[in-house]
Amino acid sequence: MKLFFTIFGTVMVAAVAAYAGGLADAIVETAPVIMTPEEPSGSVPSWVIPATIIAVLVGAAVLAGDDDDSGAS
Repeated sequence: MKLFFTIFGTVMVAAVAAYAGGLADAIVETAPVIMTPEEPSGSVPSWVIPATIIAVLVGAAVLAGDDDDSGAS
């Protein structure tokens, strides 16, 4: 009887292990996804920076004044 329970116990452990392995989700390899980097969008239009530089230069030229004019012609 002892031999029967030993064999029965061994078969049950093997059966439970095999059944539990069958319940696991199958491992499925997915195709790799190639990510292409998106070109970053600028925060301001490209014409704003040159226009600002020109406006600053014109403003500096206007405010600088011309001290050479003595008014005596």
